[in-house]
Amino acid sequence: MRPPRPQGFPNIAGQLLNRPLAIHPHKAEVLVCALQQRLGIVEMKTIDGVTLEAKEMLDRADFARKDALARDATYSPDGSKPYRMDGNIAVITIEGTLVQKAGWLDAMSGFCGYNMLQRQFEAAFEDSDVLGIWVEIDSPGGSVAGLMQFVEFLAMHTQSMGGKPAYAWVNEMACSAAYAIASVCDKIFGPRDATVGSIGCVMVHTSLAGALEENGINVTVIRSGERKYRGNQYEDLDDATMEKFQGAVDATRITFANLVAMGRDIPVDDVLATEADWFEGEEGVRLGLMDEVLTERQAWTRLEDEVDRIKQERRRAA
Repeated sequence: MRPPRPQGFPNIAGQLLNRPLAIHPHKAEVLVCALQQRLGIVEMKTIDGVTLEAKEMLDRADFARKDALARDATYSPDGSKPYRMDGNIAVITIEGTLVQKAGWLDAMSGFCGYNMLQRQFEAAFEDSDVLGIWVEIDSPGGSVAGLMQFVEFLAMHTQSMGGKPAYAWVNEMACSAAYAIASVCDKIFGPRDATVGSIGCVMVHTSLAGALEENGINVTVIRSGERKYRGNQYEDLDDATMEKFQGAVDATRITFANLVAMGRDIPVDDVLATEADWFEGEEGVRLGLMDEVLTERQAWTRLEDEVDRIKQERRRAA
């Protein structure tokens, strides 16, 4: 199987701008800054935490693109597994901003694609050598596009649905879309400073109308059909479009909350009551968003014990 062809920032921007997002608010600022800079919408003229992170993202993306193109030119499948194995445990890492089609914009450049994650999990669920899956997560979330389909697939193949045990380890952060993935794993563990939650949705709209007017640029939108091209960056949002965008994010939040309620076996009203806030360690456990605060070694041992139990059951059945 050949690796995905380069998609690039225009493709990513299409998923992240004017679309519902399940992402930590700070990371949303960084993404918008990086995408606007790369697409020529704004220039980075100030130095702060957001612009520094955006600059780092762009630099990493440039390096990842060159590296991926070089590898693609000489790509030769070797039949190796698309994940690291430790005994009978497959280790799958979810890191960076989540999008539907990341292409070469992988974790090295700060992005992770649902399509590639699904391929990894499909292979792990089908692999007879794999008896358990360790899901290491450090992600602020990302695009809603592609998320629900992937999470539903994952939920249907975990131990609770008769498949293989999947234990999520929050290696710093599992927020928004990343928490949606964690929530359907059989267990969620993390250290005391693990950050989870942000069960909500946001949409970012950029209007250039003021900047264009200030620079003496007049953009005329000629439309056939009153709703055609509404929500574009050249016009301020009209009331009907704002209402439509608000409806989209509200509906996504409800779907997200129901998903978490199912995966974590807690009332949906309790999930909605978090108001899309994020929580650390023990507070996440108290709210039912995590199972327990443990060290990585302790959490790994829990999965090893479950894998040993499965081995014993198979031996007895044989």
